Amino acid sequence: MPTLTHLRLPLPWDEFDLPNPLQTRTTVLSTGSIGWSWDGAVPGFDVEVLEPVDGTEQEGWDLDHVVLLVPDLNDAIDVLAGAELSPRLRMDVRGRPTAFFRVGPLLEVIESPVRAPAIYGAALVTDEPLEVVALRWRSMGRDVTDPRPAIQPGRRIMTVRATEAGFAVMSPDRARE
Repeated sequence: MPTLTHLRLPLPWDEFDLPNPLQTRTTVLSTGSIGWSWDGAVPGFDVEVLEPVDGTEQEGWDLDHVVLLVPDLNDAIDVLAGAELSPRLRMDVRGRPTAFFRVGPLLEVIESPVRAPAIYGAALVTDEPLEVVALRWRSMGRDVTDPRPAIQPGRRIMTVRATEAGFAVMSPDRARE
């Protein structure tokens, strides 16, 4: 099964006191124009395919999910099937058709009024209390929401605003442990 091995987003990981590039369990996160690399078949979306890079781990941090916005969910599912990926779950999220694929992290594919498929952003997961992370990042000048309940039962999420890509941080999924 294909695995997302590198995701590049216009997010300055080092400005969040994280290594840049950041090695998560399966995926390296780096800063720059949007692109990705895969171990296995690459989904046929118009996203720059990158050469893999090495990253540095940060204990207690991982990549939870990547958000891909698409104009038509069924078409996107067909493209992903061409890369030998099948949705694990389909549901409406806040009124939008959504499908979830396990590609190392989750790939959350959301039907949205976009002209072409586009990587919107990513959500990290941390073992640190979200309130502590929010306070630290606010002290560094970042605009961070208060932690709130996530869609997944028992989890919490906070959003980092004023970034060039969507960025959130979540509490761990204790059901997966």
